[in-house]
Amino acid sequence: MAWIVISLTLLLAAPVAVSENTQPLTPRSHVYLSQATTGDRAIERRVYPDQEGLKKVFEIARGFELNSTTLNNVTLGQQSGDNVRTSDQEIQAQLSYRPSTRMSIFGELKLIAEQEDRDDATPRVSEEGVERGETWLRLENLFDSPYSIKIGHQNFFEPRRWWWDDDLDAISLNYLDDRWQVYVGYGEELGRTSSIEDFIDPEKEDVERLLGHANWHVSQTLDLAAFYLRQRDNSGILPVGSIIETAREDESDADLNWFGLRASGEIPLSRDRGLSYWVDAAMVDGDEALLDFNDAGLGLSRVGSLTRRDIRGWAIDLGLIWTLPWRGAPTVTISHAHGSGDKDLADDTDRSFRQTGLQDSDEEFRTYGELLRPELSNLRVSTVALTFPVHAKIYLTLGYHRFRQVYPAPFLRETRIEADPTGDSKDIGKELSLLVELRKWENLEIDLAAAIFESGDAFGISASKHVKSVFVKLAYEF
Repeated sequence: MAWIVISLTLLLAAPVAVSENTQPLTPRSHVYLSQATTGDRAIERRVYPDQEGLKKVFEIARGFELNSTTLNNVTLGQQSGDNVRTSDQEIQAQLSYRPSTRMSIFGELKLIAEQEDRDDATPRVSEEGVERGETWLRLENLFDSPYSIKIGHQNFFEPRRWWWDDDLDAISLNYLDDRWQVYVGYGEELGRTSSIEDFIDPEKEDVERLLGHANWHVSQTLDLAAFYLRQRDNSGILPVGSIIETAREDESDADLNWFGLRASGEIPLSRDRGLSYWVDAAMVDGDEALLDFNDAGLGLSRVGSLTRRDIRGWAIDLGLIWTLPWRGAPTVTISHAHGSGDKDLADDTDRSFRQTGLQDSDEEFRTYGELLRPELSNLRVSTVALTFPVHAKIYLTLGYHRFRQVYPAPFLRETRIEADPTGDSKDIGKELSLLVELRKWENLEIDLAAAIFESGDAFGISASKHVKSVFVKLAYEF
């Protein structure tokens, strides 16, 4: 609570400049996400003096962010303590230095605080610490060419965040010209990112990643992109019977390869209106070792079983965005996503798609629901959204999502509800959501989101139960 009081005091005491910027805010669909503006993506838009003698430039940026989420009935009434309130506060400091036209240095440090409360006897969780953000060195225009190289803790990003938007300890080679944007990166976590953590996240420790993205601007109506990720988990597989700290459990040891293609663009319909579209297709293959852990007491776990299986999956995600042709009309988004499922859970091949683990399901209005936020695995998600320009730089988005499994299964991958389906029905449920975005001020962003999820027949006796969420985001740069 002290963090909130101090941070809000700083926020309210600082002058809030009202922006008269004539550039309109582009409505952001919760399906097709716009590019973020942090780290080196923000730096690349800054202009540094490099004429009539180079000047060494320092730039310091500071910011504050508050996120608060309330989730009600996350277990669909199956357990107590299923009303959850989480809050996190973050104060950021960024330093950029450009000693020459061919070199730039960036560093970011964050003070963070996190809290979680449940409406039962579960103790309140409250943690504070320091976190390292992006910290890198970039060498540009190598040998007077469009190539650059970046070394350090850096963000790998693609506009939809469907493949990745995550910070990795890595080295990357980048190419950029008028029609091509290409990068290749290799990374492995070298240390923990936060003082709250006692060790590297077991799911990330000793995991090597080689990733690449190429985007070709073919024409004003078409962009083509290719993606590749090779992941190797070198953490070692524990033998059955081994004892390990529960906090260090790593249930999956996988060596996987992802490959995918994207087509996107805008088809002009009139002088100032167009129809935007995207099509993403991906496949994953490799092998995985799954460990099942049993409680051994005193904060320890015992490896109870080991299962090995091959991974073979695919996915497609496609959609349209159309702004209706009259003043004040909404922007309509229609999309459908399909992640393959596994018909036979007993054999040694899992044909369910899974995403890369680097995708961003927590940023802005989420791709597959504000509340549920599932990973696209053994799942079909159909979406309709309407974005209304309520006022200058104020937008309201109504979203509807329908979720169905490809094959009935007694689990979902990476979802925020704490109840498992029965495996007797494909009908996971539906969600209705509302987002309000306020961008009226130059340095202040406010997002308010509410959602309600109604469980489907896949949850058996818990069908037709409702989960509700309220989300508030406040971000200020000073």
